[in-house]
Amino acid sequence: MSTATKGRRFEHEIRELFRQAGFSVIRGAGSKGEMLQEKVDLVATKAPKASRFKVLLTVVGVQCKVKRA
Repeated sequence: MSTATKGRRFEHEIRELFRQAGFSVIRGAGSKGEMLQEKVDLVATKAPKASRFKVLLTVVGVQCKVKRA
């Protein structure tokens, strides 16, 4: 199995963990995009239940790495 295949599989596993925790997740295939001057593989967002006084949005940029065999 190639490193790219292992990396993609790992990204899908991490994406599923974030989804199970209530996040919306976008996967940037190829890791070519940048967020805050860092390359990210996944961007996860979660908006808490709105209250009368404030709404905060949680944004997480995730970079997934696998070791070469």
